[in-house]
Parts: sequence; C-alpha cells; structure tokens
Amino acid sequence: MIRDYHSPERVEDALALLARGAVAVGGATALYTAKSSRDIELVDVTRLGLDQITVDKDKVVIGAGVTLSRLGAAADIPGMPGALLRKAARAVASEPLRNMITVAGNVAGLNYWADLPPVLLALDATVEVRKQGQAPSAHPIAACLEAGKHPWEGGMIAAVTVPLTQAAQVFGYERFVRTVTDYSLATACVTMTRDGALMRNVHLVIGALQARPHRAAKAEAKLEGKAYDAAAVDEAIATLGDLPVAPNFRASPGYRRQLAGVLSRRALMTAYEWARES
Repeated sequence: MIRDYHSPERVEDALALLARGAVAVGGATALYTAKSSRDIELVDVTRLGLDQITVDKDKVVIGAGVTLSRLGAAADIPGMPGALLRKAARAVASEPLRNMITVAGNVAGLNYWADLPPVLLALDATVEVRKQGQAPSAHPIAACLEAGKHPWEGGMIAAVTVPLTQAAQVFGYERFVRTVTDYSLATACVTMTRDGALMRNVHLVIGALQARPHRAAKAEAKLEGKAYDAAAVDEAIATLGDLPVAPNFRASPGYRRQLAGVLSRRALMTAYEWARES
C-alpha cells in the first residue's frame, strides 16, 4: 500500500522527505517488484528540474529525471559515448515504457536486467548523490554497483556524469531478448580507445547474468594494448567460460553463459571494425 504521496517542486523539500525514509520515484515502472515494500511513502521527483542534459568540453551531465526516450534522441551528446548511450536507450522495452523510465530509476533500481548500468560501467560514469544537509557527492558507478549499502540511500541520485575525451573511441553493444520488450538474457558492452593500430583502455562489461553487471577483467587483459587479432579475441572469449550465472527461469545457466560469449565476440568485432574504418 502507498501510505502517502508527495510531489515537491524543490530539491530541498524532496531531500527532507527522503531523509525520513520516503522512496523516490520517477517513472515508477519498477515500483512493485518482488523485493519492494508494499507499505511506502512516495516522493515524485519529476518536478524538481532534474531532467536536463548538459554537455561540457570534457563531460556530459545527465539529469536523474531524463527519460530513456529523451536519452535515445540526445543527438547533442558527442562521440562514442553519445552513440552508445543512444543505442542502449533505444533498445529498452517499448516506447511507452521508455517515455517513463528515467536514468536514475534504471540505475537505482539495481535490477539485474537493467540496460543502462552495463553501459555506464563501460563508460566509467559517476553518479551524483544528494542528501539533506550534505554537499553533493560523486561516486564511481563501479562502486555503486557493489553489494551492500548504496550511496543514494536516505537521499537520491541527482545526475549521472559521463566523461568525454578527444581520443578516438569505439564501442560494441549487444543484448539478447526473446521479444523486443522482454528483459535481456545477456548483455555485452565493449568500449576502447584506438592508439594507432593498438587498442587501449579496453572495457568489456557483461550484464544480466548476475545480480550486477561486471567488467570481465581476464578478457580485458587478453586484449589490452594489442591490435585486432583473432587469436587474442579467442583467448579473451575463452576466459568467459567460467562466468558465474544466477538462476533464471527464462534459460539455463549454461545457455546464458554461452550466449554471453557470443555477444561479447560480436561486440568486439563491431568495435574493431569501427576502429579499422575510423
């Protein structure tokens, strides 16, 4: 049961409500899940003015209230980060849901199938948190995805910041769903920087297999500082053979583990192809 509902227009008022235990909601598409409390006080954060995208020279700041529809149409976000964010946002669910799902909600919900966390992890994003009586604080997305208490508890996510660089960056992004509106069975996201014929700063993120997305460090090590080489890719994909997979009634662990390898290979091939053409 929803015990009370508030729709403040000032951030300070929202923070006061959240500090006493209320729950922030934007699109509220994941309000009731198996782990949700059914006796809650809600704070609607959609009227706080946190729905803007600001592009600076070295970063893009995405407000918490930006919907996936808005993000998917954000042609003003430049370079590889912009292309990747648009691709990922457009792939989520259906248009009516994308019109409601917010960036902050997709992160804070911490659902294993969420589509933005793997992408933000691959982009080295940071999460800005606001709490009553405290200065805004920034937290690496990797830390936010760790088990335990999360930085926004007792407050809220105000924005997500993605770094921008002048380096030649490329990406590959693959996800597999049974239907266009279904949850992902596995997701693979690759980002890297082209340094002549070599690939640097390789990030390979696997999502939807476990409770949280994670970087495949062993696979990254096989690719870092190397030119495109089929043998190196084979070695990297081979390291994914022992990935832990959480139970899921949609498909067996073995199938989803193998699927992650296939998607990772495709994402790497896409990134390498872009690198050769750029």
